[in-house]
Amino acid sequence: MKIKLLDLEFDSEYFYIQSKSIVEKIIFNNRTFYSKFEKHLLPLNPILLQQHFHHEVTLAMPLIEHGMVNYIVIEYSNDDWKSFYALVKHLLKSLDIHNYQSYRNTKNSTLQIFIPILALPLEKAYKKIDVLKDTLELKSKRSYKIFPDKYLPEKQNIIVIPHEKA
Repeated sequence: MKIKLLDLEFDSEYFYIQSKSIVEKIIFNNRTFYSKFEKHLLPLNPILLQQHFHHEVTLAMPLIEHGMVNYIVIEYSNDDWKSFYALVKHLLKSLDIHNYQSYRNTKNSTLQIFIPILALPLEKAYKKIDVLKDTLELKSKRSYKIFPDKYLPEKQNIIVIPHEKA
């Protein structure tokens, strides 16, 4: 099922809702992960989306679907997001990446940059992510995340639905 949110389009049969407590323990590569996101095998409805945009619930979508990836997401959570965004724009331009969308969550000052890569197999996506990470590490020592992450289980490679354009 295709779900259109802002300028983004997700093709997923399910979504996640953040819980106040841990809902799942995941063991992956000799590491233990605890998830507060509960998977719902239903289509996302407009009422839940409105609650999400009003910060009443937190919704997330999977980035990996049937071994394919449609977006690479750079996530930065800090108050100086504008300077990081300027750096990433320059970096993406130098890597000849011109198609991307940026969003913000005003509640927790999170910047999300979505880079569309239509139906790319997971291994090829990880190679692109490695190039992006290596280039970004040369330019910045700031703390950021890039998803999907090969060191996380598939159930942890989810992204919170953005609230507004940056």
